[in-house]
Amino acid sequence: MKDYILALPADYKSYYVQREIVYNPYLDNLINTVLNEGHIPSIVLIIENLQHKIESPNLEIEGFKILDGLQRTHRLKVIWDTIQLLKSALNNSNDILDYGRIKISREYSKQINQIESSSNILSKLIDYKKSHLDENLEDKFAKNFMWFEVWSGLDPDEEVQKMLILNAGHKPVKTKHQLELLFNNLIPIISKTSTPDFKLIKEKEVSSIQHSKNRTIGHFHFSHIISAVLSYEAGKPVTTNINLIQKTQNDEFNDEEFDIKYDFDFFKTFIATIVKLDIALYSFYKELGTQWLGREITLVGLFAASGKIAKENDKLSFTEVCDIIERQLVQKPEVLDLPGFEKTRNGLDLSKVNIGNVNKVAVYDGLYDILTGKVELKINWKIYFKVGIDENN
Repeated sequence: MKDYILALPADYKSYYVQREIVYNPYLDNLINTVLNEGHIPSIVLIIENLQHKIESPNLEIEGFKILDGLQRTHRLKVIWDTIQLLKSALNNSNDILDYGRIKISREYSKQINQIESSSNILSKLIDYKKSHLDENLEDKFAKNFMWFEVWSGLDPDEEVQKMLILNAGHKPVKTKHQLELLFNNLIPIISKTSTPDFKLIKEKEVSSIQHSKNRTIGHFHFSHIISAVLSYEAGKPVTTNINLIQKTQNDEFNDEEFDIKYDFDFFKTFIATIVKLDIALYSFYKELGTQWLGREITLVGLFAASGKIAKENDKLSFTEVCDIIERQLVQKPEVLDLPGFEKTRNGLDLSKVNIGNVNKVAVYDGLYDILTGKVELKINWKIYFKVGIDENN
């Protein structure tokens, strides 16, 4: 176990396939397993073809990524680092052995936070050390063994599929993170087409919910972009849920409903369009415009409506459709009446409607009418939310 922890790369938590570190009280109690020298469930590693050497009976690995077992690995690393913290404190004096948890928290909070540990872990190590003064806590790692399953030669898609299978019985990987993984091949294309005004945000970095609440102009969530593109292809709003994930994994996903080419020109136009719209909305509505475009329903509704127009006019290219967005929205942001949108939406009786579906349909229908010229001056969102609201409310 010591060999494994010391061999961890500095970026061991950055492997794109893995989820973020999650709170789990059972895993946090791994300290008890370590102190009792108990069995740690096996960990699955990924290596490149040239990153290992076999000299029977040994397998020597030069570098690896953690496919399954990141949560256990992280907590083992934290425990190891906390042992080093205690060891350093004991080198100065034995006073720490007499500290209670409150004093530990007060005196060592900065060091504990730096290594992502907790006063609970440090307290348990102190309690154990007090009753085993002659023992070296590092031996809990040096004398314990771990089992590993090591895979080599997997391509990126196979790595994703294996990770999803391994996590099938665990706490589910967030749906949006799964969607991002399945479309991870788009990131290099998007990166090449992006401008300084554009930044791609991933679910692992910032959840889509937090992104929508605290969005910065020019920042777009990857899962929202995927949903918007799929909605454009379908010509109707696509909902990001487990059904969508399953659909992308079977033959249905390859039918004519999803036939767009993910190429450089498409995403160059796509990104340029949403950035222009973002700037226009901020200029006219300030933070209200930035927040509105940060919602998934907005991008989905916009490109679902655009896709519907493209399907109704076979000769329209994606560039020509985006030209419509620029004429009808970028150049006329006032037509959206975002204060009216917020007032109408916030006035809905949540006990009588499914707010998610109502929002999605209202944005889709409203933007379709704006893009097709049916609404020219200022949209009346009450019509599209189909709910009567008192003007004085």
